Amino acid sequence: MRFGFCGGNYQSQSALVDAQTSINWYPEQSENPNSRVSWALYPTYGLGLFCTLPTDANDTGTTKAVRGSYTINGRTFKVYGTHLFEILSGATFTDYGGNHGITGGAANNNIVDDGLAVTMVAGGTASGQYPGQLLIASGGTLTAFNLATNAFVAITSAPTNVVMIDYVDGFFVALQSINDFQVSAVEDCTNWPGLSISQVSVYSDVLLSIIENNRMLWVFGAKRAVAYDTLDGGSIFPFGVITSSFMEVGLVAQFSPARVAYGAGTTIIWLAGDERGEAFVARANGFIPQRVSDHALEYWLANQKTISDAVGFATRENGHNFYCLWFPSANKTWVLDTDLGIWHQRSSLVGGKPAAHLARCHTYNFGTHLVGDRTSGNVYTMSGSTYTDNGTPIIRTRVGPTVSTETKWMFVNEFQVDFEVGLGPEPPLTDANGNSRDPYAMFSYSRDFGKTFGNERMIPCGQAGNYLVRATDRRLGKWRAWTPKVTVSDPIPWRIADGLLNPTQEAQERLSKIYAKMQ
Repeated sequence: MRFGFCGGNYQSQSALVDAQTSINWYPEQSENPNSRVSWALYPTYGLGLFCTLPTDANDTGTTKAVRGSYTINGRTFKVYGTHLFEILSGATFTDYGGNHGITGGAANNNIVDDGLAVTMVAGGTASGQYPGQLLIASGGTLTAFNLATNAFVAITSAPTNVVMIDYVDGFFVALQSINDFQVSAVEDCTNWPGLSISQVSVYSDVLLSIIENNRMLWVFGAKRAVAYDTLDGGSIFPFGVITSSFMEVGLVAQFSPARVAYGAGTTIIWLAGDERGEAFVARANGFIPQRVSDHALEYWLANQKTISDAVGFATRENGHNFYCLWFPSANKTWVLDTDLGIWHQRSSLVGGKPAAHLARCHTYNFGTHLVGDRTSGNVYTMSGSTYTDNGTPIIRTRVGPTVSTETKWMFVNEFQVDFEVGLGPEPPLTDANGNSRDPYAMFSYSRDFGKTFGNERMIPCGQAGNYLVRATDRRLGKWRAWTPKVTVSDPIPWRIADGLLNPTQEAQERLSKIYAKMQ
């Protein structure tokens, strides 16, 4: 029988309720009603090295991470340490440099490395080119880069203590930690008029984050949020409050908001909070905050020491729109399929141990996903045809639902994972003695609802072209509650259509005893 083996991550407060885990697997629901199965599990994308950005030997403050990405008109920019790099299609780069955080100078090329996320946005005009300016916010400072001359340019009266930036309707906007936001001159990020500054007046809260979506500028506080546009602005300060946009939900992590595809358009998703309690993940449904986290994830969030450092970004992979949320302190990466509303986890091996996924920031250019490494200057291509993380195995784990007959014993005669078999590489994988071998899946089982698991069993899944293998384990014994775990790591395109179970309930009494009771 099928028992719904394919699914997302849902680890409830109590394992007796649910202990399902999906790490480096994402579920997909078939859109064809005549499909053999309704749900499948597919592997998350692997990482291949595109290029490695160099560390400046003179830059002692460099954080070992690619802290920000931006793409505009076919050009891709990333910030590593205090330097701005342009990533080129031939897996090369141009280093436009920086001055190691030293304030001043005509060029204002002080990309300060504070270890936090970098925000970048393009707009404005320069030398007849539009957009002609790239504005960078890092470490509280602004840096302007001319896209026509590929040189840093000076900024007049630059805002200070800048948290992040965005661009709406011809204006660059800078959110400052002093609880206000300032607007540039029209189409010019190098000129910031002193009077074009405002504070949020519709709520009293510390401003934490801004993000543009559909020509609206969302301004988040810790407990509330509101949207602005230029239709309601004035001549001095061009933005005004959209009256119906006020939300009684704020923000927990300032770098968590991201623009995400949803339906036929886009919306924003963020790690939300308010005055009533713990954090949750919200999506803007128009001007209404809609909860998109589940109780299992919210329980996890409530039990973390720090979640305010979470960083969010969005991708589209094989038609799935994903919102990725990396938690640096918790060392975890959670991913939401925004169309299905199902969560899964992503993980990379770092130092031989499972850790948060390596991707920290993302752009799509040259026909590929380009992500920055959270631990180095590496830039990776992220692809469904790559089956490792830069040569390191990807551990994919699925803990399925618990099967139980409540208080009765059952015998598990056979468990089969409906893998698409025969997908081993050519030439084949080899064992320690150099002999050809199948890709293997590791099966293990729990008697205590997924709290602990027994020894792993190695199940062959077919060398290349061997499509008739069945990934089956037999004679598994007697159970009151049975929870399966399946782990794979071989570099092949793993796919799971379902899991099948052949159980029988507690054996009946001997016929002689049954007849004796009838007398």
